[in-house]
Amino acid sequence: MLKKDTTILLTGVTGLIGGELVRRLMHCPVGRILCLIRPGTIGDARARLLERLRLSDVELDDPAIECIEAVTGDVALPRFGMNDADFAKVSESVDLIVHCASELSFIRDAHCRETNIQGMHNLIDLARRCKRQPRIVHLSTVASCGAVTHQCMSEEDGSDPDNEHHNEYTRTKAVAEKVLRDSGYPALILRPSITLSAGLRARRFARAIAWFVPLLRHFEAIPIDPASRVDVVPVGFVADAIVELLKKEKLEYDCYNISAGEQDAMVVGEVSQFLDGFYERPQPLKLIAPSEWTREKHRQYISTAECRKMFSTLKYYLPFLNMDVVYDNTRLRRELGDAFPVITPVREYLGELLNLVEDAAQRLSSPRQTATA
Repeated sequence: MLKKDTTILLTGVTGLIGGELVRRLMHCPVGRILCLIRPGTIGDARARLLERLRLSDVELDDPAIECIEAVTGDVALPRFGMNDADFAKVSESVDLIVHCASELSFIRDAHCRETNIQGMHNLIDLARRCKRQPRIVHLSTVASCGAVTHQCMSEEDGSDPDNEHHNEYTRTKAVAEKVLRDSGYPALILRPSITLSAGLRARRFARAIAWFVPLLRHFEAIPIDPASRVDVVPVGFVADAIVELLKKEKLEYDCYNISAGEQDAMVVGEVSQFLDGFYERPQPLKLIAPSEWTREKHRQYISTAECRKMFSTLKYYLPFLNMDVVYDNTRLRRELGDAFPVITPVREYLGELLNLVEDAAQRLSSPRQTATA
């Protein structure tokens, strides 16, 4: 798919995965990378693009940046909200659309529907208007399978909007996949698992998922099965795998899990032991399987107003920690062969992420930092 004269339209560039893709694609044999970006509080689309590249330690005087161009737009709007000049440029030249834009919130249901579902309708409409009939590469999520438990899920098992879902985010991602498939438009669907910002020094990406981990210090016990497996991967693995797939002229399948799989998934109990040492807990955190978490235990361990408040924020994450589901990556391993990227174990970078989370929390609570923000 990637050639020296390929023009790519990339959405979700200011996000974790999208930004890392830009950093890698700018050094690939491509023609242009058009980055669709909403203007924000720090400035226009170009300013936001440069800020995202800084977060990945990209040297802004790197000549490779010349192939990158910011385009102002919004995936939730028709024609992606582009002005006439930008729409003409995109529709005339784009060969490949890599769609990373997504609303990730577990609580902003309306925004999930607007960005994830309506955004997909807008994407298909835009692609059909393009002269070169660009191929769509859509980043979905392994969690689009819904509230399943105790399984290793293959690509054929995943993405079902009719399943029970823990939140609207995963349901809308499943609906978006269905919209894309039902359209009949040629597409490659990629499903990353939980992606952590290993190797990036950006506090906001570290906090995006790991923000709740420091709260665990305040509990003596929580309802999590210590034997539960969680499929977690570093962002470098995800971005490298995507680029390697894009480099291939022909792929065997049209859908791939980009995941840790059974071989590299983390086990909650092992991570908990790491956290006991990292936070120097005097007593290890007790992990109690949800089936054994009785009302009496809840009253015993969630006994103060402060604990109840913190526990209420954890409820969005507990189902995912207890699913005990991993996502088979056999397809990806076979497809990439020796180019299959290394999956760094969580314990090797979790401490660094948690230090960033703590640093960010201290900055947010500092009156001086708040006043100058």
